[in-house]
Amino acid sequence: MRVTSRDVANEAGVSQATVSRVLNGERRVAEQTRARVFGAIERLRYTPNAVARGLVTKRTDLVGVVVSDIVNPFYPQFLETIHRELLRHGMRMLFSNGERRPPDAQVETLMEQRVEGIIFTSIQLDSKLPERLLSQGFPFVLANRYVDGVDCDLVDGDNDGGASVAAEHLLDLGHRRIAVILGNPQASTSRDRFAAFRNRLLAEGVEIDDDHVRAGNFNYAAAYAEAIELLRHDRRPTAVFCINDLMALAVLNAARKAGIRVPAQLSVIGFDDIELASWEAFNLTTVRQPLVEMARTAVDLLAARIESPQDAIRRLRFPSLLVRRNSTAQLSKEATNG
Repeated sequence: MRVTSRDVANEAGVSQATVSRVLNGERRVAEQTRARVFGAIERLRYTPNAVARGLVTKRTDLVGVVVSDIVNPFYPQFLETIHRELLRHGMRMLFSNGERRPPDAQVETLMEQRVEGIIFTSIQLDSKLPERLLSQGFPFVLANRYVDGVDCDLVDGDNDGGASVAAEHLLDLGHRRIAVILGNPQASTSRDRFAAFRNRLLAEGVEIDDDHVRAGNFNYAAAYAEAIELLRHDRRPTAVFCINDLMALAVLNAARKAGIRVPAQLSVIGFDDIELASWEAFNLTTVRQPLVEMARTAVDLLAARIESPQDAIRRLRFPSLLVRRNSTAQLSKEATNG
């Protein structure tokens, strides 16, 4: 039997009119009451009739979320929070996975579904989309990315500070022969993290061998292949900094395949602190981004932009934190002789 709004009202202990006000995003509902209604919706797995509601309110309450590769464990964690926070605002998520589709095509499809705004969790540095959307007055937020020369709402982590701390950590452990596995060269996160990491090393007189800089493109298989080559190098690195955790996990598995012990013979450090990083099989030292807070803030910014299109642009940056686990250690003779 199909669950109705009356069932939700009974479960939450409120009137059917209150359920309707919550679903329509009206602000005159108390926060406690709103939480009870959304709790009942989740327990009963209620799906509101969005078409009927849209005919009355002239709104779809749909928000598009653009991701680059849903297989990357970073995204499910990020999307779960976005989904939950959108529900809190009376909106629903329609996500688009862009691994094989150009961004313009993704946005066109989302527009056809009459989304009221878009959260981009992945976008190229030279993308023209943000400028186009700004010119149209269409609400959007960039999350964990930015585009050069575009002033728009965005939420980002401290990529510079986090990468600098990662470099300091490896330097403090005595490492000087350090490799880097990059992400997508057109992603602001990859460019900024690599630049800050390299600059911190240069400040201490440490240069990265050109052959020790590899392109992993935020992809597990690509990073694994590059790591295998690095570990066969005549001057094998004693440490590897990866621009994200997924590629760092690939390096850990490549080292295991090559019979190289981490961290005795090789130190590995990642970036993001996805849930897998803390699992006992990996125990990855990494730079933590507050992913839940970033996702929640991205939704708040978009909801505010939809309601008040003329408000001032907001650009928020969250601090990063080094999380020391068991994939990094003091430089040893074993590592040096590799």
